[in-house]
Amino acid sequence: MDEDKEKALQELSDISQEFEKAYKQHDVEMDDWWNQLTPNEREAAFYSVCKRIHKGDIVDNGTYRYVLYDTFGFDGGMYVDGMNCGYMAIHNAIFDGEELRRMNGVNRFEVIDETGRAYTKYLAEDEAIRYNLQDDNRTLKVFIDKVHKIKLEDL
Repeated sequence: MDEDKEKALQELSDISQEFEKAYKQHDVEMDDWWNQLTPNEREAAFYSVCKRIHKGDIVDNGTYRYVLYDTFGFDGGMYVDGMNCGYMAIHNAIFDGEELRRMNGVNRFEVIDETGRAYTKYLAEDEAIRYNLQDDNRTLKVFIDKVHKIKLEDL
């Protein structure tokens, strides 16, 4: 049985190395393709891709699959390529950034634990929430601060 496991592990290792080799080759081919484009073609490609990412991720608030399949019109074969080229990381960063942007309008802060609502704070009109990560991103601190509004007539 140990011999079968070793053989299977070696085959998996071989497949992984072939996949890595194919990925690197594909990456080189894509860079070569990009470098052969004229400046106008690069601008058109950039515009077209950004327009679709904006529509799928920002306007439609779509999932990774939604943007690939419904916005770009790709089939399932692009799923891994989208991960390899970094689009999944871009998609997740956009989603997280949009979530944070929408939090700017929060006027109630709640802490929920296994007992339910452990803490609720309704913000006054002159209060805002500020977030901060500390301890190597292991601690989330939430601050409720007074917002200092400057009146034009005070300037």
